[in-house]
Amino acid sequence: MNLNSGTFRIVYEETKFAFGKLLILYITIPILLLWLTIGYFFNLGDEVIAAISGPTYFFILLYAINGFKTIFPVAIGMGSTRINLLKTFYAVGLASVLIVTFVLNLLQLILVTFYERWNVGAHILHPGTFLHREYTFLSYYVMDFMVGILLFSFAFLFYTIYYRLGFKKTVIWLTVLMIIGTLIHYSGLIDFSFWEWLVAQDLSDSVIFSFVIIISLITLFITYPIMRNAPLTAKSKRD
Repeated sequence: MNLNSGTFRIVYEETKFAFGKLLILYITIPILLLWLTIGYFFNLGDEVIAAISGPTYFFILLYAINGFKTIFPVAIGMGSTRINLLKTFYAVGLASVLIVTFVLNLLQLILVTFYERWNVGAHILHPGTFLHREYTFLSYYVMDFMVGILLFSFAFLFYTIYYRLGFKKTVIWLTVLMIIGTLIHYSGLIDFSFWEWLVAQDLSDSVIFSFVIIISLITLFITYPIMRNAPLTAKSKRD
């Protein structure tokens, strides 16, 4: 087994266990069966909201932080380089978000289909409702994928900063940035009319999707220079 295939196998096995077994098999499918059972045996009104996507978002956050934390010392100990591990983690992570959100939407399609057949009035809780009032598989899948990539990228960036700086310095820098942002906002030094204009625009779904994906990928790749020469152990909480 060469270096590349060995690193990929380590990352793949961790990812398959986290998403394939824990998330889909042990959590999401049982929740789906629960909502199907409730919808069939109980009279659900229009105010009831059924949701099965919450655990997926949580696991994407958890994988971005705890997944790399678990894999890092094992992969390095088996001879992998940091650069190779990062590239593999990026590729497998992005592919996992793509696949797991697709599976999630297949399960949501099952839930919606049965609810419509049984005339169940419950709504499906999903971020896609902010763009489309009525359910469509493609729009909801795109929204899940977009949110998943955003969560994965920003969570991993936060973890890498915490890893390199430690708890104390991370908290200090976050506090400093929050204070600077608050002062800038209330002092009027920067004109926020651009953001008001952006929010007021009736942007198409494709524009929003492209914008979020680009920001997410830029955020993710910022972690590369942070971690490519990272030490094997993170900074202690006192650092």
